[in-house]
Amino acid sequence: MHTKPLRLFLVLALWFSVVLIPASPVAAAGTTSIRVVKYQPDGTTIIDERTIDYATMQSSLPVQGDGIREFYHQGPTFDPANFWDPTETLNLKAKGALKGTDLRDLCELVGGMAPGDTVRVMAIDGFSKTFDYANVYHPTPEQGKIVVSWYAKGYGHVPTWEDGMMLAFFAETTNSAGQYVFGNLDMQRTMPENRWHYYDIYPSSNGYTIKNVGTIAIYSSSSPGGQERNSASMNVSATVVLPTVGISLNRSSVDYGEIEPGTDSAVVDVDITNIGSRDVSVTLEVQGNGAIAQSFYEQSLYVNGTAYPDTGVIAWIDKGQTQTVDTQLRVPPDWIEPGKQEALFVFWAEAAD
Repeated sequence: MHTKPLRLFLVLALWFSVVLIPASPVAAAGTTSIRVVKYQPDGTTIIDERTIDYATMQSSLPVQGDGIREFYHQGPTFDPANFWDPTETLNLKAKGALKGTDLRDLCELVGGMAPGDTVRVMAIDGFSKTFDYANVYHPTPEQGKIVVSWYAKGYGHVPTWEDGMMLAFFAETTNSAGQYVFGNLDMQRTMPENRWHYYDIYPSSNGYTIKNVGTIAIYSSSSPGGQERNSASMNVSATVVLPTVGISLNRSSVDYGEIEPGTDSAVVDVDITNIGSRDVSVTLEVQGNGAIAQSFYEQSLYVNGTAYPDTGVIAWIDKGQTQTVDTQLRVPPDWIEPGKQEALFVFWAEAAD
Protein backbone atom coordinates (compact mmCIF):
# COMPACT_ATOMS: atom_id res chain seq x y z
CA MET A 1 0.00 0.00 0.00
CA HIS A 2 1.43 3.37 -1.00
CA THR A 3 1.19 6.15 1.59
CA LYS A 4 0.62 9.63 0.23
CA PRO A 5 3.37 11.96 1.50
CA LEU A 6 2.65 15.11 3.45
CA ARG A 7 4.03 18.49 2.45
CA LEU A 8 4.57 20.71 5.48
CA PHE A 9 4.95 24.48 5.69
CA LEU A 10 5.74 26.50 8.80
CA VAL A 11 5.76 30.24 9.41
CA LEU A 12 7.75 31.76 12.27
CA ALA A 13 6.44 34.81 14.12
CA LEU A 14 8.07 37.36 16.42
CA TRP A 15 6.50 38.88 19.51
CA PHE A 16 7.82 42.03 21.18
CA SER A 17 6.72 43.90 24.28
CA VAL A 18 7.84 45.61 27.47
CA VAL A 19 7.58 43.40 30.55
CA LEU A 20 8.45 44.97 33.87
CA ILE A 21 7.32 42.22 36.24
CA PRO A 22 7.90 38.54 35.33
CA ALA A 23 5.02 36.18 35.84
CA SER A 24 4.82 34.71 39.32
CA PRO A 25 4.66 30.99 40.04
CA VAL A 26 1.32 29.42 40.94
CA ALA A 27 0.87 28.55 44.59
CA ALA A 28 0.16 24.96 45.49
CA ALA A 29 -2.80 25.80 47.75
CA GLY A 30 -4.96 28.78 48.61
CA THR A 31 -4.17 30.98 51.59
CA THR A 32 -6.40 30.43 54.60
CA SER A 33 -5.58 33.48 56.75
CA ILE A 34 -4.67 37.13 56.26
CA ARG A 35 -2.62 39.54 58.33
CA VAL A 36 -4.34 42.93 58.55
CA VAL A 37 -2.09 45.74 59.80
CA LYS A 38 -2.40 49.52 60.12
CA TYR A 39 0.65 51.78 60.09
CA GLN A 40 1.28 55.33 61.24
CA PRO A 41 2.30 57.87 58.57
CA ASP A 42 5.96 56.83 58.90
CA GLY A 43 4.99 53.51 57.27
CA THR A 44 6.74 51.38 59.91
CA THR A 45 5.15 52.07 63.30
CA ILE A 46 2.22 49.71 63.80
CA ILE A 47 -1.02 51.15 65.17
CA ASP A 48 -2.87 47.83 65.26
CA GLU A 49 -2.77 44.44 63.59
CA ARG A 50 -4.75 41.22 63.50
CA THR A 51 -4.59 37.89 61.72
CA ILE A 52 -7.94 36.41 60.67
CA ASP A 53 -8.72 33.12 58.94
CA TYR A 54 -11.37 32.57 56.29
CA ALA A 55 -13.65 30.58 58.63
CA THR A 56 -13.79 33.54 61.04
CA MET A 57 -14.45 35.92 58.14
CA GLN A 58 -17.32 33.72 57.02
CA SER A 59 -18.87 33.40 60.48
CA SER A 60 -18.32 36.88 61.93
CA LEU A 61 -18.34 39.32 58.99
CA PRO A 62 -20.96 39.97 56.26
CA VAL A 63 -20.61 37.55 53.36
CA GLN A 64 -20.37 39.12 49.89
CA GLY A 65 -21.58 37.12 46.89
CA ASP A 66 -23.83 34.09 46.81
CA GLY A 67 -21.67 31.57 44.96
CA ILE A 68 -24.09 31.75 42.01
CA ARG A 69 -23.51 35.14 40.36
CA GLU A 70 -20.33 35.15 38.30
CA PHE A 71 -18.00 38.12 38.17
CA TYR A 72 -15.64 39.24 35.42
CA HIS A 73 -12.66 41.52 34.98
CA GLN A 74 -11.30 42.50 31.57
CA GLY A 75 -7.97 41.84 29.94
CA PRO A 76 -6.25 44.03 27.32
CA THR A 77 -8.13 44.55 24.06
CA PHE A 78 -4.94 44.44 21.96
CA ASP A 79 -6.73 46.92 19.68
CA PRO A 80 -5.02 50.34 19.46
CA ALA A 81 -8.27 51.80 18.15
CA ASN A 82 -10.30 50.49 21.09
CA PHE A 83 -8.26 50.65 24.29
CA TRP A 84 -11.21 50.86 26.69
CA ASP A 85 -13.98 48.80 24.98
CA PRO A 86 -17.18 50.52 26.21
CA THR A 87 -19.19 47.39 25.34
CA GLU A 88 -17.25 45.33 27.92
CA THR A 89 -17.17 42.29 25.62
CA LEU A 90 -13.52 41.87 24.56
CA ASN A 91 -11.15 39.48 26.40
CA LEU A 92 -13.27 39.08 29.51
CA LYS A 93 -11.66 37.19 32.39
CA ALA A 94 -14.10 35.05 34.36
CA LYS A 95 -13.37 35.10 38.09
CA GLY A 96 -16.10 32.63 38.93
CA ALA A 97 -19.12 32.53 41.19
CA LEU A 98 -17.54 33.78 44.39
CA LYS A 99 -18.13 34.39 48.07
CA GLY A 100 -15.93 36.54 50.22
CA THR A 101 -15.45 39.44 52.62
CA ASP A 102 -15.54 43.15 51.80
CA LEU A 103 -12.08 44.72 51.99
CA ARG A 104 -13.69 47.54 53.98
CA ASP A 105 -14.83 45.14 56.71
CA LEU A 106 -11.31 43.72 56.98
CA CYS A 107 -9.85 47.22 57.28
CA GLU A 108 -12.27 47.96 60.11
CA LEU A 109 -10.69 45.16 62.16
CA VAL A 110 -7.68 47.42 62.82
CA GLY A 111 -9.37 50.82 63.01
CA GLY A 112 -10.39 51.34 59.41
CA MET A 113 -9.37 53.94 56.85
CA ALA A 114 -9.89 57.69 56.73
CA PRO A 115 -9.87 60.02 53.70
CA GLY A 116 -6.29 60.30 52.51
CA ASP A 117 -5.36 56.80 53.68
CA THR A 118 -4.34 54.03 51.31
CA VAL A 119 -4.49 50.24 51.62
CA ARG A 120 -2.11 47.81 50.00
CA VAL A 121 -3.32 44.25 49.31
CA MET A 122 -0.41 41.83 48.88
CA ALA A 123 -0.17 38.23 47.71
CA ILE A 124 2.19 35.80 49.41
CA ASP A 125 4.52 36.02 46.37
CA GLY A 126 4.85 39.80 46.78
CA PHE A 127 2.51 40.99 44.01
CA SER A 128 0.34 43.83 45.32
CA LYS A 129 -2.06 46.63 44.45
CA THR A 130 -2.81 49.84 46.35
CA PHE A 131 -6.27 51.37 46.70
CA ASP A 132 -7.56 54.69 47.99
CA TYR A 133 -10.15 55.36 50.65
CA ALA A 134 -13.01 56.26 48.29
CA ASN A 135 -12.72 53.06 46.24
CA VAL A 136 -12.80 50.91 49.37
CA TYR A 137 -15.46 52.77 51.38
CA HIS A 138 -17.65 54.35 48.70
CA PRO A 139 -17.48 52.18 45.55
CA THR A 140 -19.72 53.02 42.60
CA PRO A 141 -22.04 50.32 41.20
CA GLU A 142 -19.80 50.08 38.11
CA GLN A 143 -16.85 49.23 40.33
CA GLY A 144 -18.62 47.27 43.03
CA LYS A 145 -17.16 46.27 46.35
CA ILE A 146 -13.55 45.14 46.51
CA VAL A 147 -13.84 41.65 47.93
CA VAL A 148 -11.36 39.15 49.31
CA SER A 149 -12.91 35.89 48.10
CA TRP A 150 -12.45 32.62 49.95
CA TYR A 151 -14.94 30.46 48.01
CA ALA A 152 -15.41 29.73 44.30
CA LYS A 153 -18.13 27.58 42.80
CA GLY A 154 -16.69 24.35 41.45
CA TYR A 155 -13.63 24.55 43.71
CA GLY A 156 -15.06 25.12 47.16
CA HIS A 157 -13.32 26.97 49.98
CA VAL A 158 -9.65 27.63 50.44
CA PRO A 159 -7.22 25.93 50.65
CA THR A 160 -8.85 23.54 48.13
CA TRP A 161 -9.44 26.53 45.87
CA GLU A 162 -5.84 27.17 44.91
CA ASP A 163 -6.35 30.74 43.63
CA GLY A 164 -7.90 31.90 46.88
CA MET A 165 -7.98 33.98 48.81
CA MET A 166 -8.43 36.15 45.72
CA LEU A 167 -9.15 39.87 45.43
CA ALA A 168 -11.89 40.64 42.90
CA PHE A 169 -14.30 43.48 42.18
CA PHE A 170 -18.00 42.56 42.58
CA ALA A 171 -19.43 44.87 39.91
CA GLU A 172 -23.15 45.57 40.20
CA THR A 173 -23.72 46.53 36.56
CA THR A 174 -23.78 44.26 33.51
CA ASN A 175 -22.86 44.34 29.85
CA SER A 176 -25.37 43.60 27.09
CA ALA A 177 -24.95 39.86 27.71
CA GLY A 178 -25.94 40.20 31.36
CA GLN A 179 -22.41 39.59 32.66
CA TYR A 180 -21.25 41.42 35.79
CA VAL A 181 -18.08 43.01 34.43
CA PHE A 182 -15.63 45.40 36.04
CA GLY A 183 -14.29 46.51 32.67
CA ASN A 184 -11.44 48.66 31.49
CA LEU A 185 -13.70 51.68 31.00
CA ASP A 186 -15.07 51.16 34.54
CA MET A 187 -11.48 51.29 35.77
CA GLN A 188 -10.91 54.55 33.90
CA ARG A 189 -14.07 56.11 35.32
CA THR A 190 -13.78 54.96 38.94
CA MET A 191 -10.07 54.68 39.77
CA PRO A 192 -7.50 57.49 39.99
CA GLU A 193 -5.30 57.55 36.91
CA ASN A 194 -2.20 56.67 38.93
CA ARG A 195 -3.95 53.39 39.91
CA TRP A 196 -4.85 52.28 36.38
CA HIS A 197 -3.32 48.93 35.48
CA TYR A 198 -1.70 48.35 32.10
CA TYR A 199 -0.48 45.31 30.22
CA ASP A 200 2.19 46.80 27.96
CA ILE A 201 0.33 49.82 26.46
CA TYR A 202 -3.16 48.39 26.98
CA PRO A 203 -5.34 49.03 30.05
CA SER A 204 -6.50 45.90 31.85
CA SER A 205 -8.75 45.78 34.90
CA ASN A 206 -7.71 42.14 35.24
CA GLY A 207 -4.50 43.42 36.80
CA TYR A 208 -6.42 44.13 40.01
CA THR A 209 -6.97 40.42 40.52
CA ILE A 210 -4.65 39.27 43.30
CA LYS A 211 -4.42 35.54 43.98
CA ASN A 212 -3.31 34.04 47.31
CA VAL A 213 -3.79 37.22 49.33
CA GLY A 214 -1.70 37.15 52.50
CA THR A 215 -1.46 40.71 53.82
CA ILE A 216 -3.64 43.84 53.96
CA ALA A 217 -1.72 46.94 55.06
CA ILE A 218 -3.34 50.34 55.76
CA TYR A 219 -1.09 53.40 55.56
CA SER A 220 -2.48 56.28 57.58
CA SER A 221 -2.19 59.87 56.44
CA SER A 222 -2.50 61.28 59.97
CA SER A 223 -1.30 60.19 63.39
CA PRO A 224 -3.84 58.77 65.88
CA GLY A 225 -5.23 61.17 68.49
CA GLY A 226 -4.52 64.29 66.46
CA GLN A 227 -0.87 64.46 67.51
CA GLU A 228 1.04 67.49 66.26
CA ARG A 229 3.27 66.94 63.28
CA ASN A 230 5.91 69.05 61.61
CA SER A 231 7.55 68.66 58.24
CA ALA A 232 10.38 69.74 55.99
CA SER A 233 10.52 69.27 52.24
CA MET A 234 12.96 69.01 49.37
CA ASN A 235 12.72 68.74 45.60
CA VAL A 236 13.65 65.42 44.05
CA SER A 237 13.82 64.06 40.52
CA ALA A 238 14.54 60.84 38.72
CA THR A 239 14.93 59.76 35.13
CA VAL A 240 12.99 56.60 34.36
CA VAL A 241 14.43 54.36 31.67
CA LEU A 242 11.98 51.69 30.59
CA PRO A 243 13.53 48.27 30.07
CA THR A 244 12.63 46.53 26.82
CA VAL A 245 12.16 42.92 25.88
CA GLY A 246 12.77 42.03 22.26
CA ILE A 247 13.90 39.15 20.08
CA SER A 248 14.56 38.62 16.40
CA LEU A 249 14.69 35.44 14.29
CA ASN A 250 17.03 34.49 11.49
CA ARG A 251 14.11 32.99 9.53
CA SER A 252 10.71 34.21 8.46
CA SER A 253 9.47 30.80 7.26
CA VAL A 254 10.39 27.12 7.11
CA ASP A 255 9.31 24.47 4.63
CA TYR A 256 9.92 21.00 6.07
CA GLY A 257 9.23 19.45 2.68
CA GLU A 258 7.47 16.15 2.08
CA ILE A 259 7.38 13.61 4.87
CA GLU A 260 5.52 10.35 5.42
CA PRO A 261 3.90 9.02 8.59
CA GLY A 262 6.39 7.19 10.77
CA THR A 263 9.35 9.21 9.50
CA ASP A 264 11.26 12.28 10.68
CA SER A 265 12.00 15.54 8.94
CA ALA A 266 15.41 17.11 8.81
CA VAL A 267 16.42 19.13 11.85
CA VAL A 268 15.91 22.85 11.22
CA ASP A 269 17.84 25.34 13.33
CA VAL A 270 16.30 28.65 14.36
CA ASP A 271 18.60 31.40 15.68
CA ILE A 272 16.97 33.66 18.27
CA THR A 273 18.75 36.94 19.05
CA ASN A 274 18.01 39.02 22.15
CA ILE A 275 17.74 42.62 20.87
CA GLY A 276 16.27 44.08 24.08
CA SER A 277 17.83 45.44 27.27
CA ARG A 278 16.87 42.53 29.53
CA ASP A 279 17.87 38.88 29.75
CA VAL A 280 14.92 36.83 28.50
CA SER A 281 13.33 33.43 28.61
CA VAL A 282 11.69 32.25 25.39
CA THR A 283 8.70 29.95 25.04
CA LEU A 284 6.93 28.65 21.96
CA GLU A 285 3.24 28.68 21.05
CA VAL A 286 1.96 26.74 18.04
CA GLN A 287 -1.09 28.09 16.22
CA GLY A 288 -2.22 25.52 13.67
CA ASN A 289 -4.15 26.61 10.60
CA GLY A 290 -7.21 24.62 11.67
CA ALA A 291 -7.88 21.79 14.10
CA ILE A 292 -6.14 19.11 12.00
CA ALA A 293 -2.98 21.17 11.65
CA GLN A 294 -3.00 21.96 15.37
CA SER A 295 -3.29 18.28 16.21
CA PHE A 296 -0.55 17.41 13.72
CA TYR A 297 2.01 19.77 15.20
CA GLU A 298 1.10 18.91 18.77
CA GLN A 299 1.81 15.25 17.95
CA SER A 300 4.80 15.73 15.65
CA LEU A 301 6.83 18.74 16.74
CA TYR A 302 10.01 18.37 18.77
CA VAL A 303 12.07 21.32 20.01
CA ASN A 304 15.59 20.63 21.23
CA GLY A 305 14.60 16.97 21.32
CA THR A 306 11.57 17.53 23.57
CA ALA A 307 8.01 16.92 22.40
CA TYR A 308 5.71 19.93 22.13
CA PRO A 309 3.77 21.11 24.16
CA ASP A 310 5.98 19.89 27.04
CA THR A 311 8.88 22.09 25.97
CA GLY A 312 8.37 24.86 28.54
CA VAL A 313 11.15 27.46 28.23
CA ILE A 314 13.08 26.66 25.06
CA ALA A 315 15.86 29.23 25.51
CA TRP A 316 17.42 31.52 28.12
CA ILE A 317 19.19 34.33 26.29
CA ASP A 318 21.36 37.09 27.78
CA LYS A 319 20.95 40.54 26.28
CA GLY A 320 22.87 40.93 23.04
CA GLN A 321 23.36 37.18 22.66
CA THR A 322 22.04 34.62 20.16
CA GLN A 323 20.91 31.07 20.87
CA THR A 324 20.05 28.32 18.42
CA VAL A 325 17.09 25.98 18.95
CA ASP A 326 16.55 22.78 16.98
CA THR A 327 13.13 21.98 15.52
CA GLN A 328 12.10 18.69 13.95
CA LEU A 329 8.93 16.89 12.94
CA ARG A 330 8.53 13.25 13.96
CA VAL A 331 5.27 12.17 12.38
CA PRO A 332 3.43 9.39 14.27
CA PRO A 333 3.09 6.15 12.29
CA ASP A 334 -0.69 6.20 12.72
CA TRP A 335 -1.18 9.70 11.25
CA ILE A 336 -3.82 9.41 8.50
CA GLU A 337 -4.48 12.97 7.32
CA PRO A 338 -2.65 13.78 4.04
CA GLY A 339 -1.94 17.16 2.53
CA LYS A 340 -0.25 20.40 3.49
CA GLN A 341 -0.36 21.26 7.19
CA GLU A 342 0.37 24.90 7.99
CA ALA A 343 0.98 26.59 11.31
CA LEU A 344 2.27 29.77 12.89
CA PHE A 345 5.02 29.46 15.48
CA VAL A 346 4.90 32.34 17.96
CA PHE A 347 8.04 32.83 20.05
CA TRP A 348 7.25 34.63 23.30
CA ALA A 349 10.00 36.50 25.14
CA GLU A 350 9.72 37.48 28.81
CA ALA A 351 12.13 39.31 31.08
CA ALA A 352 14.15 36.82 33.11
CA ASP A 353 16.29 39.11 35.26
